[in-house]
Amino acid sequence: MSAWEAVIGLEVHVQLSTRSKMFSNAATAYGAEPNCQANEIDVALPGVLPTVNTEAIAQALRFGLAVGGDIAAESVFERKNYFYPDLPKGYQLSQFAQPIVANGKVQARRADDSTLTVQLTRAH
Repeated sequence: MSAWEAVIGLEVHVQLSTRSKMFSNAATAYGAEPNCQANEIDVALPGVLPTVNTEAIAQALRFGLAVGGDIAAESVFERKNYFYPDLPKGYQLSQFAQPIVANGKVQARRADDSTLTVQLTRAH
């Protein structure tokens, strides 16, 4: 028997069903033509500032409660800097150090009727 245990982590991306993007009021209509749902914030025009989508925050809080997560009293968005051709700002707003939801778990029933528990690290 090995002294090592395999631990596999997954990063799962989901799209919230909100009418606008996380940091701009541009639409998010599924199936729309490429590049037709961008505004001055999305294309990083000088002097524009993002504002947080409060409906997305509310959905994140509901998710955190549903999975038994720890809801942060204070949550911080950080700039994740990198170059990518479709990222005109040169950064992405994200959460790592102080996510809105930490911990929690999701349970699923396996084919043999046993329960699989997946531990969550953060939702942001």
